[in-house]
Amino acid sequence: MTIEIETDLLLVWLRAESGGDTQALVDAEPFWHPVGDARLVTLIDYLKAVGMVHNTELYASGTACSLTARGLAVADRLIAERDNPRMRFDRALNGLVAAGMDNYPSGRVEAIDFLLSKHMAVLDEILEVAEVFRAVEYLEANKILTVDQTPQTIRAFTLTALGIECGFKDPISVRKFLNEQQRPGIHNEWNITVNGGAPQMGQDNTQNNVFGYDPQQLALFAREVLAAAQSAEMSEEVRAVVVADAEALAAELAMGAPEPGRVRQLTERVLQSARTNLPALGWTGVAQLVSASLGIPLF
Repeated sequence: MTIEIETDLLLVWLRAESGGDTQALVDAEPFWHPVGDARLVTLIDYLKAVGMVHNTELYASGTACSLTARGLAVADRLIAERDNPRMRFDRALNGLVAAGMDNYPSGRVEAIDFLLSKHMAVLDEILEVAEVFRAVEYLEANKILTVDQTPQTIRAFTLTALGIECGFKDPISVRKFLNEQQRPGIHNEWNITVNGGAPQMGQDNTQNNVFGYDPQQLALFAREVLAAAQSAEMSEEVRAVVVADAEALAAELAMGAPEPGRVRQLTERVLQSARTNLPALGWTGVAQLVSASLGIPLF
């Protein structure tokens, strides 16, 4: 838990304990466990530094304080966001994708595990099960995940390749990601003529070959390889080669006008590395899509 989340929780707690009175001195000791942990003093000092609490010097332990007008306003805003149905729905959407990424590369999460996870938290409350299931339906309809369910309930969900791509965004925002997906796509082509440009027909000659690729898909694949290479068991020499190939592909894709022949060459090289050194990638949707588009089996 980050200090920002911890201080948000403390502000909301102080708001409830003080009744909104900016002069009420509240001992925050009951808020924090274990009792006597110096972390609580750190949080209060942080809030004081940004002008959200005062009167900290009136209590010897340093765990008591009063909200300032600014702190009260921020606490009220946090509570309003916590109780806003749209905000809660977004929290459920983003939490489901984040939970899937916690289990990357499989992306599969048992429903019961999600319901007991940190992703259910909305400040000092938790999402309702009905809110979670509505979010699952939305994500399934938008092809972010697939659902394993019985007629009675949802058993588990698994992120799709699109869902994994969404999960690589920082921060994760499902709505923003889906809006971006609705923009006109990019299609890149490369053409080859052989024997000095004269059209050639016959065995082993291809006229006007077209390699259409999805830059976002390939960029996601490069990131997957880089992430997998950091944890896979391999020699440092091999790891360096795999990382260098994936970084070269990512760099080419980041150029204003990637050279299609170079993109294909680098993609083939990265796929070969994945096939040889990263067998776990064979189970990811993105790797399979890239492999199929190039006609190169992973295994």
